[in-house]
Parts: sequence; C-alpha cells; structure tokens
Amino acid sequence: MNLLLRIINWCTPSNEKAFDNGNNILQLIIFNFLSAVTFITLLIVSVITVIQSHFNYFIVSLVAAIAIFTNQLIFRKKPQIIYATNILFLIFSIVMLWAIITGTINNQGILFYTLYPVIAISLLKKKHADRFVFVFLIITIAIILLPGIFKLQQSYTLTVQILYILFYIILYVLYKTTQILSDNRINELISEIQIAKQETQSKEEFISKISHQIRTPLNNLVVVTNLVNNSNLDDKQRDLIDTIQASTNNLVNVVNNITELSNVDVLQSKDYNQNFNLETLIKSTINLFDNESNQINFDVTISSDINFQLYGDPVKLKQVFLNLIENILKNSKPGAKNILIDIQKHSEWDKLSEIYFGISTRDLTQIAELTKIQNTEKTKKGKNTAVVKLLDFNIANRIIESYGGSIETNISSEVFEFKFVLKLTKSEILKEEQAQTTQSEEFPDLEKPKKVDLKDANVLLVEDNLINQKIVLLSLKKAVKSVEVANNGKEALDKFGSAKYDIILMDIQMPIMNGIVTTKKIRNIEKSTNSHTPIIAITANALLGDKEECLAAGMDDYISKPFQIETLITKMEKQLES
Repeated sequence: MNLLLRIINWCTPSNEKAFDNGNNILQLIIFNFLSAVTFITLLIVSVITVIQSHFNYFIVSLVAAIAIFTNQLIFRKKPQIIYATNILFLIFSIVMLWAIITGTINNQGILFYTLYPVIAISLLKKKHADRFVFVFLIITIAIILLPGIFKLQQSYTLTVQILYILFYIILYVLYKTTQILSDNRINELISEIQIAKQETQSKEEFISKISHQIRTPLNNLVVVTNLVNNSNLDDKQRDLIDTIQASTNNLVNVVNNITELSNVDVLQSKDYNQNFNLETLIKSTINLFDNESNQINFDVTISSDINFQLYGDPVKLKQVFLNLIENILKNSKPGAKNILIDIQKHSEWDKLSEIYFGISTRDLTQIAELTKIQNTEKTKKGKNTAVVKLLDFNIANRIIESYGGSIETNISSEVFEFKFVLKLTKSEILKEEQAQTTQSEEFPDLEKPKKVDLKDANVLLVEDNLINQKIVLLSLKKAVKSVEVANNGKEALDKFGSAKYDIILMDIQMPIMNGIVTTKKIRNIEKSTNSHTPIIAITANALLGDKEECLAAGMDDYISKPFQIETLITKMEKQLES
C-alpha cells in the first residue's frame, strides 16, 4: 500500500497550472504514469536491441521514447491535457501496432491488448477515446486476420483471434457502461451541490436581511434605554429599566452571533467600474491607517512602467489591501511596524495588464499554527489556503480569485510575504489626460479647516427612516447643537453642495441613492475644492466585507447598529480632531 501511495504521489503533478481548467486529477495521474512506463519500457527495449544488434528496432524505440519525453516536457511548461494525452496515445498506439507487425508480441501477449479500451477511456475524452478504440480494433483485426498481407513474423491461432476480438469488445462495453454510470452519479452529486449552494446563499441572504431589520429597532431600544436610565428614576423604575437594558444587551449578543455565523459573499456587492489611478488608490488606502496608535511605516514601490490608468472597481481593490493590512497589523508584534508594498507590471497585452502585488513584513507574530502549517501541508496550494484561513484573509482572497488570481505566501523565520497577480483592464484615457487627472488626484495640500469642537460642529445626518432620525437627533441633542437631516443620498448631495458641514453621518441602505454611491460622489466633488469632510457610516449591515466596502468607498469610520451613543460621539470627536 505504501508503495502504491508513493507511485500515486510521484505521478501527481507538482505544477499547480496542471489543475487549471477543471482537469481531472485521475486523468493527470494516468497520463504521467503511462508516459513514465512507456518511456522506461522503450528505453529498455532500445538497450536490448542494441545488444542484439537489431538497429532498426533500436531506432524506432529510441525515437518513440524521445517523442514521449518531449511531449511530457511540453505538457509541464504548457499544461494542455487534451493535446498531451492525444499525442501520448497516438505514440502509444503506433508502438503497440509496431510490436505486432515485428512479431514482438506472441499469442498470449496479444490478449493484453484487450486492455487498450480501458486505458483509452480512462485517459482520453469520451469522443477521442471512442475513436481511438474503434480505429485500433479495426487495424489490429486486419493485422491478425490477414498476416500474409502485412508479412508478420508471428502468426496467431484462430482461438487467440476470436478471444482477442471478444475480450476487446466485452471490456470496452463493460468499462464504457461503468464510466457512463459513474458520470451520471457525478453529475447528480454536482447538481445536488449546486442546489445546496443556492439554498445556503438564500439562507445567508435571509440572515442578512433579518439582521438588518432587527438591528435598526434594536439600536433604538439601546439608545432610548440609555437615555431613560440617565434620567431621574426611583428604585423600582430603575430596576425595571436595568432589566430591559440587560435583556436588550443579551439580544444584541444573539444578533452578533447570528451575523458571525453568516458568511454572505463579499462579491455580491455591486461593481462600481470607473477609471482610477493605482498609485493614488494605494496611497489613499495607506492614509486610513494614519490614526493607528502604534507607528506604522509603509514602504511603497510602484514600477515606473505602470504609466497608465486602470478601469474597473477601485472599491474591491481597496478592500483587498484593507483586509490584508488590517489582519497583518492584527497579527503583528507590538510597537513600530514596517510593511513593504511592491507593485510591478507582470505582463501586458491589448487592453489588459497583469500586475504583481507583493506585501511583506518582518513584524508578523510567530504564530504556532504557522509553523504547524509549514510542517504538515505538503503542497504549496494547501499551505496558501491554510495561511489565508488562519490570518483571516478571506475577503481579500475571494476578490483576488474573482480576478483569476490567488494569494501566495512565502513564510520564513525572517520575512512574511504575501503576493498575488491580478488581470486588470487598462483605461482608454490618453496619457495627457491621465497626467492631468493624476496631478489633480494625488493628494494636494488640503485646506486645513479650523478645529471645531463637537458641540459647535455642523452635522449632516443622512437617514431615510424617520424613527431612526428622531433617535439619533435625541441622542446627539446634548452633544451637538446643529444637526441637519437628509432623507436619502440625493438629498444629501443637494445639501452638501449648498452648505458647509463639519461631519456627515451616513446610512448605507437608502432609496434613490445609497450611502456608498453618495460617499463616492461627495469625494469626487471634494477633489475640485481641496477639502475633506469626515464621513462616518452608521449602518445595520454588520456582515463580512461591509466595513471594508464602506472604508474603500471613501468613508473615514464605521459603526454598526446597535451601538452605544458614547461610541458614536467618541468617533465623531476623533474625526473632528484629525
């Protein structure tokens, strides 16, 4: 059994590209095994024929061995399994026919040829396998039934001829039937998996919807209970309020646990395709970490040959870097941290460009599980998957995979490196236009606003729900003097264009225009005014990727319902100070 496992491991391709395009692992193993066995057999035959001075046989066997070896080399560089298996089987078939004609195969040996259909069906695609099996059968029948025409050195008895034809056809029918039944069962399982995925997605969407619907009134309960609790109450009233507050807090924990179990796909969010500058995007993402308590030094290198703008969804690319950097910092040693970001052009053709992204640090904590992964995971793909899961790079990994890439990890005692390649669309904007756009985008010196205390700040609340408006206004009544309300994103843009606000509290799910689109439009307006208004997302969305999407869209902070009013006030004060 150990020997068999070693053979299987040896025949399993180490090149991960070989598994692309849905290649069957069994097909790849059989291909490698048959290539190796045929190559070694032909080399042995070549040596024997040289010793016996049969130079014609030597040349044929050596040429066939070289052809198989060359086919294997080409496959390793360019894993096109269909072409590789067809070429291999063509060489294999020619060698087998040559062995019959030259008399190498005797009466008993010809019966082993009945395994030809089994090998063909296992290795080749259905259509190709049937063709090879049929053509090979016709040729071999002609050879063994008409030995005089082919001048065979070996004749075959009538019994062997009948058995050969009978066994060949029986094995073909039996194995073909088995394959059809197996394929039908596999298709049934795939169908069941798809149905299960759809059901899971429906459940996740339902949890997301219910979570949103529960969080909004739950937030109102938390806020109102806190307000009442701070008022003058007798002991009995305070005891009742404390009970309500404790029950509400328990309900908050229940809702949080539900959303943690839910795993709504970050890729379900709508794409916001536009032209964007890669360098500006990276710098703006890094700026989000300026307020970290510990010193963080970012060393960014962007290749000079990336002298073009890109077209796509900058939010998702920003989400990738937010997710990676946040979790690198979360798993880093205390104190000053250094993060190196390296961006290079990998390849380019037509309107597409493959861009290499590398993020590395020497400050990642030596987590015990990382060492375990290094020792237990044998394949590179397995190690990458385990590290992604351990360091919670799930959001980044899903987005990267949607672009056709994957996160690769390089972990040693000195450095932790995470790298990936994305296939991105180049913008059609001319270089002159790009230069002007880039110049206007690349962090001009913003007008430094006068420092404003929270109580004197002019606040814009963007919220479509009237009850939620009243709750927030009631909560901020003592802390802020001036709060204006916009009922949706469009109304918020109209107010933003006609008045000056010190801070904006933005809901996400709104009719007419949602908070993400509104924030992007506000940031575009600010580019021409060299100003920046802090925006805090106040949302009932608290699922996978929501925070990253808000920050990537240009918001400065994020708070999910239900929240304590003190937390919101602290965040507002922090944004006004910075």
